[in-house]
Amino acid sequence: MCGGACPRRTRRARAEMREVQWAAVAFLLSAFLLTWQAAGQANAPEVPGEAGGWRQGRATFYGGPESFLQNFNDRGPAPEYGFGSAVYGSCGYTQQNFTEGVTYDNVPYPKDMLMAVANVDADYPGSCGRCYEVRCHSGYVFSNGTQIYNTTQGYSLPAHAPNATDDLGRTWLGNPTADQQLQSVRCWDDNASIFVVVTDNCPCIQTDVNTGAVSGVNPPCCGDIYHMDLTYWGFEKLAHPLNGIMSTQFRPVDCTSKQPLNFNPGFVNQTIYGDKVETGWGWFPYKQNTVTFWSQGYGVGGSNATCISLGPEKAGGLTIACRECSQSGYQPFKGASALEFWIRDQNGSSTIPDVQVGLGDYDKKQYCASVKTGSLSPVERQGLYAKFSVPISSFACPFPQEQISQVSFQNSAGQLVSFCLDSIQIVGGSGRVSSSSIGRHRI
Repeated sequence: MCGGACPRRTRRARAEMREVQWAAVAFLLSAFLLTWQAAGQANAPEVPGEAGGWRQGRATFYGGPESFLQNFNDRGPAPEYGFGSAVYGSCGYTQQNFTEGVTYDNVPYPKDMLMAVANVDADYPGSCGRCYEVRCHSGYVFSNGTQIYNTTQGYSLPAHAPNATDDLGRTWLGNPTADQQLQSVRCWDDNASIFVVVTDNCPCIQTDVNTGAVSGVNPPCCGDIYHMDLTYWGFEKLAHPLNGIMSTQFRPVDCTSKQPLNFNPGFVNQTIYGDKVETGWGWFPYKQNTVTFWSQGYGVGGSNATCISLGPEKAGGLTIACRECSQSGYQPFKGASALEFWIRDQNGSSTIPDVQVGLGDYDKKQYCASVKTGSLSPVERQGLYAKFSVPISSFACPFPQEQISQVSFQNSAGQLVSFCLDSIQIVGGSGRVSSSSIGRHRI
């Protein structure tokens, strides 16, 4: 994923480099990464003289309506015109069965709330589902380091269509330093803010979607300035999309109360699924017949649940994972005594679904032994639901417990099973147990 305001040459380079020998690509990347590593991780200093936990950052955008994007047909083919799309976020939140085209209607959050964080940002670990408050900051936009972006670098878009309007019919406010070829932005209102939720990531190192081979780098997401990609619709609430890139002030917030949270390490919830996949966790169904991110009314006591149908031709499942969370400061399973969850048959049978429950290290692709619900006794029943509490020791993980960062629910080959899950929770770990998002609908 690359921000919509990425230079055209970056887009072309990605396509061209697919044909380049890995040795040549590796040489170029090594030189770039040495430069990046010298700059350090993309941290976010506090805004001087500003209370409330505000931090300094930068943002581009991706996606957008074709009516706007078609003004830039030299950047790429329709319908994305080189600006990408936010519907296939790396956190897996798009809820579809992969039998139809994916649209923003498949995403369980409003399209102006979707956001990607750079994977070199200091609080990237466990960022899926994390919420931020973001506002635009008028003035110069800085490149990596202390240099100001030059308007010829390709992030500023007015040269292509200076009179293009946004969705509200507003025209660009102009760049007061354009005569110096320096990128500066006029925000609509420096005090106005939006709330966004992380559904994607902006990778520093780009890979070919078909082969997985390294194909290039994405400079804005490799720098020492905290970077995020808003969607077109979020960006236009703060500044005109023709700016392409802007300086921001932001802070992590609780998704429900909107109260500020600590920046680094970022918050990861010990409730993995409450009324939705909770803060810190990505949601990844695979080889399913049908699946829903949340099914209203199917949860314990009429709350939400996540439901999936699997088999019988193939074995599949649902993995809920916390990316890069095995490192110090996160480690949601550190010190945990048990994994608790509620499960029911999706079709209304009182029989408890017999599924395999497993744990693992999501990033290193290491897995523990699985435990079948059919071999366990529920600790509680409520209607069609059965509650299980499985000691962590039952999974016999071949690596230290603090490295556990995923939970999986799978069928066996040849087994047809449809089930719903609710209140998946780590018991006794290092994080906060209470849900950070209790509402049953969109944030």
